[in-house]
Amino acid sequence: MLLGAVDLGSNSFRVEIGRVEHGRIITQNYWKETVRLAAGFDAQGALTPDIQEKALTALARFHECLAGLPPENVRAVGTQSLRVAKNSAEFLKKAEATLGYPISILSGHEEARLVFKGCTHTLPKSEKRRLIVDIGGASTELVIGRGFTAEKYESFHIGCVETSIRFFSEGVLSEDTINRAIIACTAELSEASVTFGNQEYDEAYGSAGTFSAVSAVCMELGWSENGEVTLEHLERLKTELLKYRHIEKIKLPGLKPDRKEVIAGGIAILIAVFRALSIRTMRPATGALRVGLLYELLSAVENRDTREMTIERLLSSPRLDREQAKRVTELSEILYLATDPKASEEDHRLLRWAASLHELGTLISTSHYHRHSQYILANADMPGFTRAEQNTLSMIVLGQRGGLAKVRDFIADIRRENQVLAIRLAVIFSHARKNATLPALAIIRENNQVSISLPQAWLDAHPLSAYLLEEECNAWAKIDKIVRLKAF
Repeated sequence: MLLGAVDLGSNSFRVEIGRVEHGRIITQNYWKETVRLAAGFDAQGALTPDIQEKALTALARFHECLAGLPPENVRAVGTQSLRVAKNSAEFLKKAEATLGYPISILSGHEEARLVFKGCTHTLPKSEKRRLIVDIGGASTELVIGRGFTAEKYESFHIGCVETSIRFFSEGVLSEDTINRAIIACTAELSEASVTFGNQEYDEAYGSAGTFSAVSAVCMELGWSENGEVTLEHLERLKTELLKYRHIEKIKLPGLKPDRKEVIAGGIAILIAVFRALSIRTMRPATGALRVGLLYELLSAVENRDTREMTIERLLSSPRLDREQAKRVTELSEILYLATDPKASEEDHRLLRWAASLHELGTLISTSHYHRHSQYILANADMPGFTRAEQNTLSMIVLGQRGGLAKVRDFIADIRRENQVLAIRLAVIFSHARKNATLPALAIIRENNQVSISLPQAWLDAHPLSAYLLEEECNAWAKIDKIVRLKAF
């Protein structure tokens, strides 16, 4: 079996195809394009036409690399630059059409978790606590964990491209400029020492292009035999850089040409990281984000979806009514199937997860709990979920009750409208918080109109439910949508 991972990083785009052998992934093909997305923003914070064209050209080549792989065996993600670009959604439509696969944008925390997963799968097995430092083009991820599991992770808004543009845009290398870059990066990491200081881990590893480049230079200069880097090495590298006086003149042994423009920013970040976290020595780790994506895909293919474990963790509080969550989940699935018989399995999963967590907000307050549920799901650290998936879950639970104007834009997509209708009806039918047999009913959608048909005898026997269903029809009418209740 072949799996494919596409990493749309802020500095480089990468695609890796791995072959699964006995639970391990062996690299079969790897391709990298230096795009420098983080250097392609206009004054309004949008990706420029030129950088978009460069990115799409790279993705067209990636499409050829991935040709023939089924969509379920490929995962493509964007990171910091696509998280912040004002026209990210517009660009992603073109990017997906060119690549031929869906592209999701990772949160900083999810990126950090996957980086750790990728690195630890390529390192020797160990029970030691490991710190992974991943310096990208526009963000730096710090992660501490044990085995394959990340326990603490954070993303910081400093990257080699971003720092190089900010402090070295003229190409001049001076003691003052480099020191100002180091101070600025250290300030960004000011709170990291508590969570990621050397008392919190046993050994440190560097991932991604910046650390690999520095490690290679240290070996070429004869300072390091196995790629280990120390603060002393970094200080000496800083001195070496100053000898060139300008970025275009840099000729460090072992430094690839595509790294020359961003190496000063990368070294400034590394020095700041070493100082802030009191790192004594750091070794190279080769896994990085794309390998984490491949192993995440392998887990999904083997029905060990990380998202299921995340949902279970969120449901673990004894203060949540698990029985009610189960009732609403089961009814939502039945009603969704009736409303949208052709819905995809992924949309069923999203509704099932949203329904199971629909009362999550009661951990904050029972008053307006649906709004609290929405806030938690939109902002919580949810391993395995993309930002888009978290947003979908949060909007479904927000729409479970009350007026629908608050989710008007969300339910403009007919798939989302059907999901919201299903969970709202499930909540109504479960209002008594006890197991009951769903009455014989029919839900028919025709020309954007929905008819809900129920036995008159059942409606007569359940006057409160009948009233709530009438109010449901009124709620949809207020946003100019027709939902009718019919008796037979």
